[in-house]
Amino acid sequence: MKKVKMILTNRFDPDVRVYKEAKYLVNEGFDVEILCWDRENEYKDKEIEVIDGIKIKRFFPYAKYGTGFKQLKSFKRFISECKEYLKDKDYQFLHCHDLDGIITGYLAKKNNSKLIFDMHEFYEVNGKKQKIRYIVRGIVNFFQNKSDYIIHVNEMQKNPISEKNKKKLVYLPNYPENGNYISSERTKSDKLRISYIGAVRQYNELKNLMDVCNEMNDVEVFIHGAGVAYKKLKDIEDNYNNVYVTGRYDFTQSAKLYSETDVLYALYPTSSIQYRTSYPVKFFEAIITKTPIIVNKETVLEDFINKHNIGFAVDGSNIEEIKKTIDYINNNRHILDEKMNNLENIQYDYSWEEVVKNLDEVYDR
Repeated sequence: MKKVKMILTNRFDPDVRVYKEAKYLVNEGFDVEILCWDRENEYKDKEIEVIDGIKIKRFFPYAKYGTGFKQLKSFKRFISECKEYLKDKDYQFLHCHDLDGIITGYLAKKNNSKLIFDMHEFYEVNGKKQKIRYIVRGIVNFFQNKSDYIIHVNEMQKNPISEKNKKKLVYLPNYPENGNYISSERTKSDKLRISYIGAVRQYNELKNLMDVCNEMNDVEVFIHGAGVAYKKLKDIEDNYNNVYVTGRYDFTQSAKLYSETDVLYALYPTSSIQYRTSYPVKFFEAIITKTPIIVNKETVLEDFINKHNIGFAVDGSNIEEIKKTIDYINNNRHILDEKMNNLENIQYDYSWEEVVKNLDEVYDR
């Protein structure tokens, strides 16, 4: 049995994309172990774990999420501990998730294993990195050169890649597993339910939604998920009579959350090129669950929803525009039925079950 070691710099509780990839490989007969970094030590009692046949090994160099270079010392310890753990292990593939994962894997790997760089995003245009984008690009180039395969999630990531490295590319967009959603039925409610479902990072965009809906008695706002903005939003939840900040949820609960949602709110800071040009998994979850979507203007998501007529686009910083759009939806509920009918036409076009087979290009059976 061929063995795969994955490197992941979060605690895997679980990271849904990584879980889906690992589960596919397990089902294909591979022995898969994920080495992950529980930097805030939340799973000290689960250093070793097995989830659906996937082996989990956690490391605990302490660091606080969102503190940038202050985590560097702990990151170096994580690399060192991974290297020590792997030195006497037998494995054929080292599958590294994200940029910090490939750094770890490159420094920890054995020479005879295949090195896989799984790029979950476009690093040099992400948030504050735009200020040092050419430095980040150089780092990304180096590890792409050293990798045997490069997994990418969207077409924009291909643009700066060398012609030599383009031969290593494997396309694996983050589509949802259709089987987890297709049996979900939307529940009925007299109120318009607007939900954000996913990692809670964008305080301003979500607070704007809360403020806009505060005086709307026939509207409810749900913010499902954990992240760096969760605590700040939770702290002000009581200032609103129709807002529910629920916190972390298990990925198996996702279908239920969509069944209790009339409109998905998927807005991000448009100051980041990453957000303007990427397709978050929640966007495709909305499609499979036939949930109309509110997105940012001047993004690839706006182009998509306009092409298929499945949602609404707003300027996320414009309170009046957001309010006008939600008022319009609320006073014309039939428009949601029209959007849902259009969603039905593309409901099964973005399936993880099909696209994950691209991993066979890497793991040749």
